[in-house]
Formats: sequence, structure tokens, C-alpha cells
Amino acid sequence: MTAIRRTVFWLRGDLRVDDNPALHAASGGEGDRCTAIFLLDDPFWSRHHWGPARRGMALRAVAAMRTRLAEAGIDLRVLEPSGASIPDVLAAACAALDATEVHAGREFGVDEARRDESVATRLGDEGVELHLHRDQTILPVEEIRSGGGTPYTVFTPFKRKWLAMLDETGMPEPIDPPAAATGSIERVRPVPHEIVLDDLLGDLPPSDFDAGEAEPHRRLDAFLDGPVLRYHEDRDPPSLDGTSSLSPWLACGSISPRRMLAKLAGRFGDDSASWTEGPSTWLSELIWREFYRHVMDGIPRLSMDRPLHGWTDRVRWRDDDAGFEAWCEGRTGIAIVDAGMRQLAETGWMHNRVRMITATFLAKHLLVDWRRGERFFMNQLVDGDFPSNNGGWQWAASTGTDAAPYFRIFNPDRQAERFDPEATYIRRWVPEYDGPGSLEPIVDLKAARVRAIETFKAAKNG
Repeated sequence: MTAIRRTVFWLRGDLRVDDNPALHAASGGEGDRCTAIFLLDDPFWSRHHWGPARRGMALRAVAAMRTRLAEAGIDLRVLEPSGASIPDVLAAACAALDATEVHAGREFGVDEARRDESVATRLGDEGVELHLHRDQTILPVEEIRSGGGTPYTVFTPFKRKWLAMLDETGMPEPIDPPAAATGSIERVRPVPHEIVLDDLLGDLPPSDFDAGEAEPHRRLDAFLDGPVLRYHEDRDPPSLDGTSSLSPWLACGSISPRRMLAKLAGRFGDDSASWTEGPSTWLSELIWREFYRHVMDGIPRLSMDRPLHGWTDRVRWRDDDAGFEAWCEGRTGIAIVDAGMRQLAETGWMHNRVRMITATFLAKHLLVDWRRGERFFMNQLVDGDFPSNNGGWQWAASTGTDAAPYFRIFNPDRQAERFDPEATYIRRWVPEYDGPGSLEPIVDLKAARVRAIETFKAAKNG
């Protein structure tokens, strides 16, 4: 008679049942007794500056998983540590459930790695094994290295190596959801620190983004039905619906990048070199996400509030609280910057081109430390993703990977003329805008550009 295997599936940044390696490993055997556990880890979220929109997206995604997990015979428990350590909470849960294995998706960042090391040690003391599974990337980006054995810090050679690895290994095959269970859920006994998920949902702020797995798959299918063919042309104008807008679901793991690539290949074939410009450009965006995880994994200081280029620590950032507050509130008098910041405040999301414009304006024209902007974005974004947000901000501030030279600075007015020539996007979010010169800017763009260049030059020269 085969012994019953009792396992825990620890939900983290993989809030889905489709293509979930950790869930598959925890529940893949006949007769397995798997319990899903989600930790309401407020201190951890706070350290990563998650705001209400990001937390709400995660909690709604967990709630949306509950029915699908139940169909697979998997019970979902939500635990709130309430001052207890994460390792102790998981150890107590495993003891209550008689579980001997915990399966989770691997996450990126120093805090995440240290947490998992502590959990593995604590569980090991109780005879429980922690198994981490590659989940957040399509390919094992931690294995990609330059000829010198170091992580890449420039995107283009990383992309070449990534594509070569994809050609060598072939398109990864996503894992189907677990089969429906034949019996009822086994709920053997209470678990310490357990709370009722429904008690949390009523206090969440409203959201424009339907949590769960159905919506991102619907959006992806619609995007692949046509818009992806024009993606290379339509992705930059913020007034167009030219992007997939999947980032909120990708950030909390309601859809996997492997599934996204598999559907893309299903439409255009497995040979990505034969794709037209639109699908190829969208694939590059998926690879950018992989790149930022590759760099954060290989250069740990990037997840510790440190720049990639050490000399930029000498930049004399301005303590401009009034300017920072005006930027946060969308009242800088620079039309496209204000439009982006107001879109962020109202929806929790901002068009990617406008993210670059607003970030560059803060770090260069206002010379406010990029880390303040990075934290503010994480606190506001529904799609807050630590590696991508950090990478984007360091790119904009010329402190990180693939960064443009510090003297190349976006002019936000020229960006608006190029990508929003009719001011369609601007007028939607800044109704008082009445053409060039109708707003009073808080800074002279030309003088601020010169100031930024001189400040960065002085830092680089030591």
C-alpha cells in the first residue's frame, strides 16, 4: 500500500493553478494530500513598499484561486503571522497538517533568498523539506552568463544568449492545471495563525483590474488576435490601446510568462527568428523582464537600494520635497508628466512610455534621488514588480543596467509631441491643459537639463 504524501503548496508570486511547477510538484501524485497556504506577510510587503492596489490585487487573486484549488481537492488556508516569524509559522502549519514537504516558486531578491534560507533551515529541523521551483522566468536566467562568467549588465548580449538558449532547449511546455479531484477536500484540523480570507476582501480598495486567471488569458488572446501585429508601432503612443496590459496579472503570477510565450508561439510558430516585427518586439519585452531578474539574481546589491554603477552614489541629489510632492500629485506643469502621474493615482497603472518620461523627469530635471521615485511607484502601482521597477528606475536615472549616458535626457515636451501629438492622452488626464504654454512648469527644462549634466559629470569625475 502506497503511503499518503502530505505536502504544502506555499503560494507567493505564483497565484494561479495553470502552469504552476510548485503546485504540480506538491499535488502531482495519486493519493497526495496537498494543502495550499498563503501568508499575509504585511511586514515583508511593507519592506517592499507594496501599496493598497498591489496588496488588493494579490488578495483578490488568492480568493479567485480558492474555487479552482477546491476542484482539484486542495484546501486553501490563509495565515497571518501576527508577530511570529515566517519559518515558525510554516513549521507549525506543517506539524498541524503532518506535511513533510513544502513546495514554492523561487523568487528574486536578497530578502527573498534570506527568507527562504531561514525557512529551509527551520523546516529541516522538523524533518520537512523545502523545494523551490523555477516559476517567474521562462528560462533559467541564473544560468546565463557572459564569456567571463559574470552576469550581463547590457540587454542586447543577454537577449542574444537568451534566444540561443531557447533555440537549444526548445519552447518550454507549460504545465496543465491539476485534474479534478474525485473525493471531497480533506480538512483534517485547524492550522495555527489561520484567518478568514473573506474578512479581508471587503476592506480592499476598488480596482479596474479583475483578479484571477480568466481575465489575463482573455486579454492575451485578444491581443494576439491582432494588436500584437502592430505592437512595434502602437506600443509607444499612450492614447492607444496598443499594449497587452497584462502586467498586473503577471506581477502577481495570475498568468505565467511560459504560458504567454507558448500562446505567442502557437500563433506564429516555434521559430521566433521568423516572426514579424510586432510579435518579435513583444517577445523582447518578455526578455527584458527576464533580464531584470537575471541581473538582480547575479548582482545582489541591486535589491539593496544600491546602484549598479558605483560612481552614481556620488551624485548630489537635491532635497526638493516640494518638487517631489508636485511630481507625486501630478502638478509639475509639464503636461505629459502630470498626465502620467494622475493616471497612476486614479488607476494604479501607467503607460510604459510615460513611466520612462516621468521617471527621467524626477531623476534628471528635478534631480531627486531615483530611490524616492522607485518607492513611490511601488506604493502606487497595481503591477508593482520589484526587479522590473528597480531596473526601470535605474535605467531612467542612468545608474543601472543598459543605462543611457547621463547626458542623454528625455525632453518631456518633445516626447509628448512625438507620442501624443494631438494631446489626446494629456487632455484625458489634465483637463485644464489648453495647448503649449497653458501650464506653469515648476522647472525650466533647458536649465534643469544643464544642471543634471553638470551634477552627473562632477560625480563621475570624483
